[in-house]
Amino acid sequence: MWILFLFISGVLSAPKDEYRSIINEAEITFNDDVFIKHIVPSGYSPQKIKEYSSIDITDFVDKDNKNYQLLNDYMSKGFTMKGITFNIYDDNQRKATIALFNMLQEIKKHDVTFVMDWMQSNINKHMYEYVLRLLALYGNQNVEKLLPPFIYKPHYFVNSETIAKAYRVKLNKGHINKQEADVYQIYKNNDHITYINTNYSSWNMPLDICDIEVNYFREDIALNSYYYGVHLAHPFWMSNEELDQINSRHAEHYHYKHQQLLARYLLEKEHLDTRNTSLNHQCVGDYYPFLSYENGLAFPSRSHFRNISNEYKVALISIDIALKEFISRRLIIMDNGTLIKITDDNYISLLSKLIRANLDGIKTAKMIRNVYGYGTYNYPMNQYNPAPSVLHHPETSLRDPVYWNIIESALKYFRDFTNTIEPFDISTYEMNELSITHNDFSVIATYFDYYQFNINKALYPLDSPSELSTVIAARQMRLNYMPFTLNFTVLSAIQQSVAVRLFLGPRCYYTTCFHNYYKFFELDSYIVKMEEGANILSWCPQTSSKFSFDDYYNLETIKEKENKFDIFKFPGNLVIPKGSEEGLNMTLFIIITQVNDSISNSFLYNKYNNQTSLEIDDKPLGFPFHRIAKNYVHNANNYRFYNISIYHKKRTINASGHFSPHLY
Repeated sequence: MWILFLFISGVLSAPKDEYRSIINEAEITFNDDVFIKHIVPSGYSPQKIKEYSSIDITDFVDKDNKNYQLLNDYMSKGFTMKGITFNIYDDNQRKATIALFNMLQEIKKHDVTFVMDWMQSNINKHMYEYVLRLLALYGNQNVEKLLPPFIYKPHYFVNSETIAKAYRVKLNKGHINKQEADVYQIYKNNDHITYINTNYSSWNMPLDICDIEVNYFREDIALNSYYYGVHLAHPFWMSNEELDQINSRHAEHYHYKHQQLLARYLLEKEHLDTRNTSLNHQCVGDYYPFLSYENGLAFPSRSHFRNISNEYKVALISIDIALKEFISRRLIIMDNGTLIKITDDNYISLLSKLIRANLDGIKTAKMIRNVYGYGTYNYPMNQYNPAPSVLHHPETSLRDPVYWNIIESALKYFRDFTNTIEPFDISTYEMNELSITHNDFSVIATYFDYYQFNINKALYPLDSPSELSTVIAARQMRLNYMPFTLNFTVLSAIQQSVAVRLFLGPRCYYTTCFHNYYKFFELDSYIVKMEEGANILSWCPQTSSKFSFDDYYNLETIKEKENKFDIFKFPGNLVIPKGSEEGLNMTLFIIITQVNDSISNSFLYNKYNNQTSLEIDDKPLGFPFHRIAKNYVHNANNYRFYNISIYHKKRTINASGHFSPHLY
């Protein structure tokens, strides 16, 4: 057990058929025409299950199966009902979800389809979706690929005023008064698509540099979908021991994904005018999500933290004190009295597990979301809430600036420890057999691109498929970049595989760059075969296997596209931070190191690792920016720092669109 001893308790003009096949690609449909007694579950007879499904689940599951019995108990009490707000941090819903997931893992492959039919009729659709994503990642069954979260549940990604306008379009069967349409910014592409211009939250409030001007990043539909994937790969309700069996480096992955998220966020804030606002300014003012649930309730706003003091805050402060004490003593005291030494070699894994258990364990995860999700006005932690905060859903957590502060606070434990250890010697990784001699970089420029995505799932949960021939889409402006290529000429005296790593960081001189090691974002890491003589290394994001691209679901364009969306990969449109018109100064870093072919060939992954793995060899994730380095030189053969500029191309305002002024 990793719980600290002090802790209490353990597009388109194509023909209709072709169009529909594109829109419904990999879609799992739901029949929501079932009973909902009232908004807060109380109870109903489990015998009623048969009334809403022709399939009897006991035909596929033994009645004595403990997971079936547990699930049946939670179903009889109403915790899996359709219509209730799904919240994985609610104890009863989480236990029901885990029981359902465990039961499905025991289902025979040829029975999965029948069991899914039963689930569609009897299980809360968001609980069902959560379990299916887990099953696709961890299970042995072949689960059909799901739609991206932003299409599957638009309420969690689209402002409530857009959803309200979409309902107006639906009720009027697409016929809107011309003047109203102009005011509401409702337009038609063709007979198939009606789109609604959609701003980000706080668009109608005075601009605040720290809070609003980077909300396009925090609220990006792909970034929040990705963080949902991070949650699924490291569920807070799974123990470190369970995840160790799945991936021996899961703790390092957990740490690195969050470290990279923060590094990328800090880079995004580089373009802001910092004369009046520090980049480290803690954005903890009042927060208004601008989202609403399907039941009509708004996501709660978070008030400013004014002298919060309660038992949960005291418990979190106690955990913070204990963590700092263990780090300073380099010693972890387990709840059973076992002593574990923290060393220079094991600190990433040990601290990751320690922090995950004590800040993202079941009880503390709930505490943090209760304390920071609502601000001054807490909600009873163990009471069912039909409108939880944005922090209670992994796919909405990143929208609130306070969550980034929570991530930064957790990562500071690692930085505090690395400040106490000797910097690692990067000279031991220098190679005389390789020499980076030339470089040729394209101009790197960002811009805001138009993106339309289908929000019919928010409007047609009960309707027949024929009504889906007309798509209502939300149209946003999202950060993107012009195609570019980074070329490096490398002279090699050897013929063997090498590891190439590329990073982007804030402007620095080589003698100071490693002091800001935690601010460097990894663009890519991959293996390449070197030939003797001159080698040209060319890199561009589109050819990388590290990123997810969602242009397949963009209805703004009609060209044929390949589906490259992956919830477990970082969004491809956010690879490069927003630049500036005059050019934002940043630092590009490349390092090429030898790899042991027998080691690199051993990195063959199962289904889980293929989707979530980050390592290419046995070096620490983020090497060489995993900690402070020493003995680095300006003219090393196999690594280089480059000063680059990132430009931002402002668009002319589209004739059919009005967006927040900072989105151009």
